Amino acid sequence: MEINIDTGMLYELTLTYGVRLLTGVAIFYIGRWASGVISRLVRKGMERARLDKTIVTFVSNIAYYALFGFSIIAALSHMGIETTSLAALVAAAGLAVGLALQGSLSNFASGVMIVIFRPFRVGHFIEAAGTAGTVEALSIFTTTLKTPDNKIIIVPNKNITGGNITNHSAKKTRRIDLTFNIGYDDDLKKARKILEKLLKSDARILADPAPEIAIAELAEARIELAVRPWVKVKDVWEVRCALLEGVKREFDKAGFQKPRSMNK
Repeated sequence: MEINIDTGMLYELTLTYGVRLLTGVAIFYIGRWASGVISRLVRKGMERARLDKTIVTFVSNIAYYALFGFSIIAALSHMGIETTSLAALVAAAGLAVGLALQGSLSNFASGVMIVIFRPFRVGHFIEAAGTAGTVEALSIFTTTLKTPDNKIIIVPNKNITGGNITNHSAKKTRRIDLTFNIGYDDDLKKARKILEKLLKSDARILADPAPEIAIAELAEARIELAVRPWVKVKDVWEVRCALLEGVKREFDKAGFQKPRSMNK
């Protein structure tokens, strides 16, 4: 049995569909490249407008994925694939995919909420979802935190909005809460003067609001002195450590006794 093949028709079909295929592939790769370029331009434009970094990152990510998705549809359409039917198929499968990706959709919705309500920004130090760190980036699904010891933690957005968020950088100043103990036989006035001198000698401690020194508690074996200075957010850790060291050194010089049990 002989099979007659029309080489001319075969050549024409190969040429036609081959060109469509190659053009479709070219549209796909050019579209992906263009999506990246336009996304970067959007980012730079928003940065020039001095918009918040959190919004810049979020919007540029959405711009990239939206343009890339359009490029895929355009490439499939040029290859001769009926995109209307494809859209109907995607819509039909959308419910199943949505159910399977409930977590991702929740993360996306949470990301939108973070951008709209802005409980924190890039560069803020926050506590959320059982962890703490400086916000490095906010994407459509996750928030990236950098811990003080330089670890990177990627937290799903829904975990952040699903609980309490403590923003340590929302205000320009913070209060340091410290408590120091002296014995009942020690000179209370002298202890107060030592603390006042240490607070006045550190230029990083703010005069307004004024620092506070007060008796916090008269315990069984000790007097607890509360010390409450205000500092700029960036100075919290350094000032806290300096005060602890200074008080230990000066109290030792003053001969203050360590708190001892009154039951002995």
